[in-house]
Amino acid sequence: MKLGRLEVITTGARVMFTGRIDDTSPLGELWMQLPATDLTIDTAGVTFINSVGMREWVRLLRSLTGGGTRTVTLDRVADVLMTQLNLMPRIAGVRIASFHAQYASNACGAEAALLVDTTLHAAQLAKLQAPTLPCPECVAPMELADFPERYLMLFKA
Repeated sequence: MKLGRLEVITTGARVMFTGRIDDTSPLGELWMQLPATDLTIDTAGVTFINSVGMREWVRLLRSLTGGGTRTVTLDRVADVLMTQLNLMPRIAGVRIASFHAQYASNACGAEAALLVDTTLHAAQLAKLQAPTLPCPECVAPMELADFPERYLMLFKA
């Protein structure tokens, strides 16, 4: 289904978002069209979000988790969305399984949006420490290329 510049693909209890979440994306009513079960939302394909899009995103999450009847797991959260999620308080019933963050390699100079598994790295994330991940080009350790607070405040113990 197309919502402005955003495409939403639903496969069972998994929902994939691709494109832009902005003033053309009316997400507030999308919850009624999704399965009434626990959901996993994959946002790896989101390339942009603005303030209106963020408002719609929050409305969607609150509608999906309202009443505590279902859990929403965010998987492969796009880095543009992750930095925005860190600016707002947690929403009850929403869990982040993994997210993309900007990393850089001191060895070869490569930069990449690497996927961070929140279960595997839970102890580090709770201390606002980004895990060191291998470079996809040279396999040397890569470091987070931004302030940890931009990505990790949601995990603070």
